[in-house]
Amino acid sequence: MTRIYQTLSILLIFAATFASGMVKADNDLPSGVIATVNGTAIPQSLLDQSVQASVRQGQKDSPELRQAIKNELIGREVVAQEATRLNLDKTPTAQQQFAQLKQNFLIDLAVIDYLNKHPATESDLRSFYDRQVKELTDAQQYKLRLITVATEAEAKSLLSQINKSKSDVFPALAKEKSIDASKQTSGALDWVVSTQIIPAIGNVIVNLPKGGVAASPIQTPAGWNIVRVEDKRPFKAPAFEDSKNQLANEWAQKMRMEYAQQLRNAAKIVD
Repeated sequence: MTRIYQTLSILLIFAATFASGMVKADNDLPSGVIATVNGTAIPQSLLDQSVQASVRQGQKDSPELRQAIKNELIGREVVAQEATRLNLDKTPTAQQQFAQLKQNFLIDLAVIDYLNKHPATESDLRSFYDRQVKELTDAQQYKLRLITVATEAEAKSLLSQINKSKSDVFPALAKEKSIDASKQTSGALDWVVSTQIIPAIGNVIVNLPKGGVAASPIQTPAGWNIVRVEDKRPFKAPAFEDSKNQLANEWAQKMRMEYAQQLRNAAKIVD
């Protein structure tokens, strides 16, 4: 999949290259077509879909945006046609990637269709909220500070600096050295319960006192982590109304998993 993403990035560069001088007005274009490339039509619907996606990401629908996207679509088609001419789409690797892309696309279609047919009601979300609050009644919440680096050696070096320093160097090191997004807040994270984070870290913080730092770096898929418990408190449930968006996302994830399990149970699987 990495090659696919790299290719898409290259296409964006091509689109910018083609933006000047490439697009010519053609009053003879069929209805619903914004351009043709060597006889292949680029439909208006594809432009509209791309514009809508950009608007959802915060951009403003404007003639300039539409022209830029049109140029990009033309550039992409030009390069795609060249790849086809060179038979690059016929290689075994390309065919495998096509198959995976198709599978992922079909999965998304199936899940979206299922969620549209089984939307979460206010009652569903309220019940989901009440159940979660009940399960977490006796839980502790933790305010953490985190440093994530790529190697164990670097993590051990930073941990040694933290332990030996007479002042609190943790925030400064997090801001300077961490590769986690939390470096923007000097490593500070929001309140969490231990079950909300990866078990490798969650199982450690429950045994740390306020102000305690994990005795050794903790390895996770993101890297090697140095963790400090800034504070702890009994679980404090957010108001239902303040949680509705998060609840809706969690409910959708729950439904996805249940749907996948239903399909698996009904399938004839030989392994």
